[in-house]
Amino acid sequence: MKKLVTTTIVILSVALAMILVGGVLNGITWTGDFNGDSLASALSTIGYVAAMLSGVVLTGLGVAMAVKGECKNCSCEEKDKKEDK
Repeated sequence: MKKLVTTTIVILSVALAMILVGGVLNGITWTGDFNGDSLASALSTIGYVAAMLSGVVLTGLGVAMAVKGECKNCSCEEKDKKEDK
């Protein structure tokens, strides 16, 4: 599960970079034959969709890890149970 969380965080980082690059390309005044506005719009749209989906996955994984008790904060409760025995 930790590999999936790491992969999702990497995807989120790439999506945020795509949004930033799209914003920079959108601010440039394009001259000549190449129109970068379409590229900027595409990068921003794909970045927003990827960021949204990876956020949903991270939220789901966080809830699943909390339910399973895989988080590091949950080890304190396990230590208390062992001490009571």
